[in-house]
Amino acid sequence: MTLFKNIRRTIFNNAQTSKYLKYAIGEIILVVIGILIALQINNWNEDRKTDVRITTLMTALRNDLLQDKALINQYLPEINNQILWNESLRNRIAKPSAKIDTLIKIARHEFNPNWTIPVLYNNNAFKSLNETGLIEILPDSIKAAIKDFYATKNNKKELIDKISIDYSNKVSSYVDTYTFGSTALHDQGPLIDSLVWDSIDLGDLAAKFQGISNFKRILYDLTKDEMEFSLNNSKTLLFTISQYLKVK
Repeated sequence: MTLFKNIRRTIFNNAQTSKYLKYAIGEIILVVIGILIALQINNWNEDRKTDVRITTLMTALRNDLLQDKALINQYLPEINNQILWNESLRNRIAKPSAKIDTLIKIARHEFNPNWTIPVLYNNNAFKSLNETGLIEILPDSIKAAIKDFYATKNNKKELIDKISIDYSNKVSSYVDTYTFGSTALHDQGPLIDSLVWDSIDLGDLAAKFQGISNFKRILYDLTKDEMEFSLNNSKTLLFTISQYLKVK
């Protein structure tokens, strides 16, 4: 700074005004250039941090999808088995040769109204991408693929949740009146079982059994549809994400 002051003083003392102005302008330009460079470096650092965060979340999203695929492959066969079992019970009752004893035997000893959601998906990475707004920085094709996949999944899941609530209400009414095959949660014992079934309203039993077995059919079909959608469409999304991460 002392050197600059001396130069300015020398120029001013020599009355070289034009040279002084050029020097002053040059000094301002250097300061501006320094500021711009500093801003550029800061922006570069911020962009780099953002890029690292996106890469981290996209890697986590890929891992979530892989874990979900493994869960679906584990539980989908059981869903298919339960669909076949539920339909076999309904078909036996629907046969022209079916008797009252057929309904009672199935409802009392074979049908299990319990329902649990088979798969709890890993959505943390997708939620983080949305909540941070980082998903909007992704290339349009990848952003659209991710949003479309999870939007469809959420719509299917919301429908399953709605039907589940209706089903739970029907099951509550059913189990308040009837016992059913012994399970880990419903081991009522022979005394309670016999007292319940010795004096039942057959018309009420038929209506309630038909209602909950219908709803269970719907739940199974919707769940199978959602799981198959997730399994099949996640393959394409996983490929897209993997290609993106390799580029990064």
